[in-house]
Amino acid sequence: MPTLYVHVALTLALIESLGLGILLLRLKGVPGLGLLVTFLFGVGVWALSCELPVWFGPAAGAPAVTLVAFSSLVSAVFFHFVLVLCGVPGRGRYLATAYAAGGAATVVALLIPPGRYLPWHGFPAFFVPNAIGWVVGLIWMLLAVAGHAVMFWYWLRRRGPPRGQLVAMCMASGWGALCMSGYGFPAVGIDLYPLPLLLLLPLYPLFLVYGILRYQLMVVNAWARRALAWTLLVALGSAVVIGLAALPLPFNQPVSGWRLWAVAVATLLASGLLLDPFRRLATRLVYPGSSLADGALERWLAALAAADSYEALASIAARELSAQLRVQVVAVVDASGRAHGAALVPTLLCLRHAERWAPVLSGWDAAPPGPRYVAQMFGSAVAEAAGRLEQAMAFAGRERERQQQQRLAELGALAATVAHDIRNPLNIIAMAAATAPAELRQEIAVQTGRIAQLASDLLDYAKSWQIAKQPLDLADHVRAAAARYPELEIGHGLTAALTVEADPRRLSQALLNLFENARAALAQQGGARRVLVDARRDNGGAVELYVCDDGPGVPEEIRHTLFQPFVSRRPDGTGLGLAIVAKIMQAHGGSVRLEQRPGWSTCFVLTFPAESKP
Repeated sequence: MPTLYVHVALTLALIESLGLGILLLRLKGVPGLGLLVTFLFGVGVWALSCELPVWFGPAAGAPAVTLVAFSSLVSAVFFHFVLVLCGVPGRGRYLATAYAAGGAATVVALLIPPGRYLPWHGFPAFFVPNAIGWVVGLIWMLLAVAGHAVMFWYWLRRRGPPRGQLVAMCMASGWGALCMSGYGFPAVGIDLYPLPLLLLLPLYPLFLVYGILRYQLMVVNAWARRALAWTLLVALGSAVVIGLAALPLPFNQPVSGWRLWAVAVATLLASGLLLDPFRRLATRLVYPGSSLADGALERWLAALAAADSYEALASIAARELSAQLRVQVVAVVDASGRAHGAALVPTLLCLRHAERWAPVLSGWDAAPPGPRYVAQMFGSAVAEAAGRLEQAMAFAGRERERQQQQRLAELGALAATVAHDIRNPLNIIAMAAATAPAELRQEIAVQTGRIAQLASDLLDYAKSWQIAKQPLDLADHVRAAAARYPELEIGHGLTAALTVEADPRRLSQALLNLFENARAALAQQGGARRVLVDARRDNGGAVELYVCDDGPGVPEEIRHTLFQPFVSRRPDGTGLGLAIVAKIMQAHGGSVRLEQRPGWSTCFVLTFPAESKP
């Protein structure tokens, strides 16, 4: 068998590796894509090392051996890509070991040639490794085995990328190892023609890239579908032409010359009629889930019904549709109705517009009709599930509101009784302490004052009250409320007018609660401490007011319950001040939150909604 075919196969592998690497450089959003491109270039470098002595003669042997020296480093890049694709945590130590081994083997091979090119089985130059070459090959093999062990572990644990993607990568790598086996025949003394190089190598880069990217980029599947359909068509047409060429014509003359060409053209035209069936067959092979089975819609609705939030619904939708199409799909369920940009990977958007939910496909331009139809059907199921979830969440919200109002009514009645029953004994205690020593009278006054304040706060929190919003200048209002607190600093955001709609009395109550909390926190810490009050208007028109201090901060164990009743960061606090602030801001249609801000240990943020347009 002529060696020309093997050289053609190696040249094709070189062109495919470099071409695919350059093509993939244009893509974004795939984890470790740069490492995959580097690995493809490494495969191309290996193919180039095989061909240099053939193209340029024995003089090119030394540069070719130098290229072979980098094979173990290329294997380290493959191992790195596997770790990134699988999302292995703490991979730094593994990468240090892999690159140290691959780099050391490369340095040694650059210093001591790992082999030489010798004539073999009709080839003018075929690489045969020496002892150093075997060491380089061993490290190359160990790194490849380590990468496959990681993939097998994540496949077994059902973690990381889709299991089908891991299987495809392992199959592509096995294909590559089978290709390399032909190159190792002379190294182990096998006197056989390297058929694996001839038959398998040109397809290795294609299989590798397709196995990795088919779960993440729809366009890759579109290319594969077109290539498969045309390959089937050309294969059928070629088989028919070859078969007819061996048959005699009716008048017992061999098919040759113009008659053969006429038969070939007629056959190809006839085969063209089968292009559409071949496309459907290729669609089934590339997109195995593009046809719906009976009961699929009911099964989807049952799975989606388990979601208790829009985030959970999106997660279930992505999982179900990815499993159906065997392609990684992203799902987004958004009730805001805002516009979303074009997506690179296939994305199912379920958006709420004009009081209804509707599915939108983004990044599906390269998908054939079958998968698009399935995605549209599934999107309709997601939209239906989102509508039901919205109703359920609204009902749950109304029920929570009803229960909260009921609890507040019960608490209000209890608070009124407690306040009435407490004030009389407090007055008696105060009068009885009139003749006590001064130090004891002061302590009694402090403690009775705390009890009276608790009763007052409890009544204020429990009773049902309405706010009367009006336009006011938040900057002036804050400066007036802060006049009693010399330790407060007014930020630059409050130097100019900042109009909000708020109830002046209730806003003052919220500000004073926060200022008193900050002052008490500074008193606990001691020393020179600061409180900052600042504000800003965001791009949406909402106003955020910051009250920050550099006191001891809020203990971690109460951060998630800080705005609930009877939770306080102060030892002498009633635990209702922040709960009242939260209630005031909720009544304004805004919110209060605790957030991290550089330079401050505690920072409360009051958010006022954007002014309504007339």
